[in-house]
Amino acid sequence: MHVDHLTLACLRDELDGLLGARVQRVVLTDPRSVGLELFAGSRHHLLISADTQNPRMLRVDEKLRRGVQTASPLLLLLRKWVRGSRLIDLTQPPWERILTLHFDGDAGRCQLVAELIGRYSNLILVGRDQMVLEAIKHVGPDLNRHRVTLPAHPYQPPPQPPGRQPPTTVSIKEWADMLSSEKTGTSLHRVLTGRLFGVSPTAAREVAARLTGDPEARAQQAAPDEVARTIAELFAPLENGRWAPEIALDGDGNPVAFAPYPLRQFRRTTPVAEMSQALWRYFQHRLTSDAYAAARQRVRDWIRQAQSRARRALEQVREHTVDESAIAALRQAGELVLAYQHRVDRGARRMTVPGYDGEPRTIELDPRLTPVENAQAYFRRYRKGVRASKEIPARIRELEADLNYLAQLDSDLTIAEDRPEIDAVHEALSEAGFVAKQERHRSGAMVQKPRRFDIQGFPVFVGRNARQNQQVTFRRGSLDDLWLHVRGRPGAHVVIKRAGREVPQGVIESAAALAAYYSSARDHPQVDVDVTERRFVRGVPGERPGLVTYRNEKTVPVEPRRAEDLP
Repeated sequence: MHVDHLTLACLRDELDGLLGARVQRVVLTDPRSVGLELFAGSRHHLLISADTQNPRMLRVDEKLRRGVQTASPLLLLLRKWVRGSRLIDLTQPPWERILTLHFDGDAGRCQLVAELIGRYSNLILVGRDQMVLEAIKHVGPDLNRHRVTLPAHPYQPPPQPPGRQPPTTVSIKEWADMLSSEKTGTSLHRVLTGRLFGVSPTAAREVAARLTGDPEARAQQAAPDEVARTIAELFAPLENGRWAPEIALDGDGNPVAFAPYPLRQFRRTTPVAEMSQALWRYFQHRLTSDAYAAARQRVRDWIRQAQSRARRALEQVREHTVDESAIAALRQAGELVLAYQHRVDRGARRMTVPGYDGEPRTIELDPRLTPVENAQAYFRRYRKGVRASKEIPARIRELEADLNYLAQLDSDLTIAEDRPEIDAVHEALSEAGFVAKQERHRSGAMVQKPRRFDIQGFPVFVGRNARQNQQVTFRRGSLDDLWLHVRGRPGAHVVIKRAGREVPQGVIESAAALAAYYSSARDHPQVDVDVTERRFVRGVPGERPGLVTYRNEKTVPVEPRRAEDLP
């Protein structure tokens, strides 16, 4: 479920009543969430969370409690810049999942930018000069060289995906061209999320449901003029402010979706007075329904600590990287000092002699040493440099592999559905040496089997952690089976058992949707999944379980889906 552009636009209009409110209190309710207490005639409580799985902003009725005991750098700066200030504006960039709160206080004007963009969510405090003061998540050039989010760096808005256009500006002719150019069988909602700004999967399915009665309707079933009319209807509140928030309920009465418009794609819905109420009911159920939240968070904290240690170690090792030419220069310096030692005066600090290229070369000397001792010192530095030139690249590869494995374990933890799967991640951390060795759990974590699904008569195996990925790829998969994995991200290994048969494209796309869902990209509207034959997949010698290389792949763009949501 997505907090999308329309949801935030509705929320922005609701929060306009708080303009001029004074910020009385700032707390961190958890490591990724900020709570603000505002006074505008009465107290109001605003929760803003950059949680990877549940990014959100909403007004809540109860007082927000401190959930982090140690004040973080962001909290200290929020107390300086935001506490005691007044909320003077709320802005939202066109078609973005971003809401910016503008404050004016004794320290000056500042902005708290809430980027509620799935796994890329962040809360960023920006000064009047548009320089980042602090962020709840630091993003350095090692993570994103195109957009750095660090203190003392200019704030850069997230880049917009290329090849898309605003939904309200598409002409009927453009709709006709767009729909007719799609492959037969392509879902309308997939076309909308892939071609338009600001259209989430929920909104796209709503358009399809209003047009045809089926959220999964194909693009060819939709008339261009009706698509244009329905899109205009859905986005009209951006101009007229006539929002109508609703929540959708399952058979037990639990909220399963929310939107700032009537939800016709669900059978059972109920209206609510404000968007914040819809968000509160949905996230309260979602967050409290995870019976393993505490265990999951504990393991996630260990992963974060291990990642932090590995990144620091990698930075330190890279700082000691020695240039090959500099190493050779040390050997040459030692040889030249020996060759021209007769020219060196006692106590000299440097000597200038012909270099190997015929040009004069000045060599620094230690005046306390003899020429021979100076030469020996250069040879020692040369040998140390040679050792480093061999050891440092290997150490860099080792640390990079550790970070890749930790990213995989983080993904494994996210998609873990029960306690044994959480325990499996803990044990993998322990076996890899990232946390202290623990007695093996009796919960059966290590005997959990990969998931098996049947898609149109084809057995499909899905690994949900690194160890299961190893089993799926190298034990379940035969050489001619199809192997799938999300491109460039940690996630599940998926194998389609062929048994000599040709696999229909629909089966491949369904298996790819499962691979996307059981990955770190499950909250993205569209994910690229690589498909190749199992024969082209190789384990990396000496690497952790489940880390592989592959070739001869084809890429399939899909929307992440659970098995029960597959066509």
